Amino acid sequence: MEQQDQVPLWRFTTLKIGGEARRLYLPTSVDELADIVEQLAERDEPWFVLGGGSNLLVSSKGYEGSVIRTTQITGVTRVETDVLEAGAGARLPHLARFAATLGLAGLEFSVGIPGTVGGGVIMNAGAHGSCMANVVESVTIYDSIERRIVTLEASQLGFQYRKCKLSPSTHVVLSARLKLIADRPEEIEARVRHNEEYRWRTQPLGWPNAGSTFKNPEPGRGAGLLLDQAGAKTLRQGQAAVSAVHANFVINMGGATSEEVAQLMRRMQNTVYEKFQISLEPEWKTLGTFSNEEQKVWAG
Repeated sequence: MEQQDQVPLWRFTTLKIGGEARRLYLPTSVDELADIVEQLAERDEPWFVLGGGSNLLVSSKGYEGSVIRTTQITGVTRVETDVLEAGAGARLPHLARFAATLGLAGLEFSVGIPGTVGGGVIMNAGAHGSCMANVVESVTIYDSIERRIVTLEASQLGFQYRKCKLSPSTHVVLSARLKLIADRPEEIEARVRHNEEYRWRTQPLGWPNAGSTFKNPEPGRGAGLLLDQAGAKTLRQGQAAVSAVHANFVINMGGATSEEVAQLMRRMQNTVYEKFQISLEPEWKTLGTFSNEEQKVWAG
């Protein structure tokens, strides 16, 4: 297991923003991951588990704690004919393509989500009308409060839109079992290609971004459409801007700070509220120190 001190976190986020963490751990197994969290919890040191670094805004001021990056815990095992068990750091797009080669359907929705299994479970990641709640059979976690490893069935996870009952501040996903459906590989591949092509057409993949910025406020009323209709595509704050391709994406045009992004997000919220009286809730999580003004974005 590798350990580094004073590591700039922007390198590990898809938005390419973030100051230094006090310490970075790179475990290579679920046992190492659980051991690190246990040791940090016993010492009462702050910690954060980082997967793919999407759906996350890290403060440019950094994080006074340890970051545990899971991207080396990528093992995938076919435990039953239609069940795969994947480590927390397995990338969702890679997993979707691997499942397709086995003739297992159900993960096609995730091929355009630049995250990992662990983060996908915590946030109930989804796209194209499906989400992790539809494929998760069970999850093995480390509970830092009870200091033990436990396996939870899907029915115990309380999945909701873009969240579940697991808390990223106390629960660490070690692995997940995914219940899939047998199908013809060529048909699965066709759906995978369709979803990939859709992502390339509709998202600003040429710029650093953290994925969808705000949750859809209600079925049939997407945040992107509301932002577009409210004129948010013209908004810019320093080097952070609303994408001209998709209004629910904030892009880093080069050297943007977390403060600029938070200010831009607040302006986006205000723009939609003034036109539709709808309050947009951020989909992203945050890490590090933010001012009271910046925290208003998440306070509603």
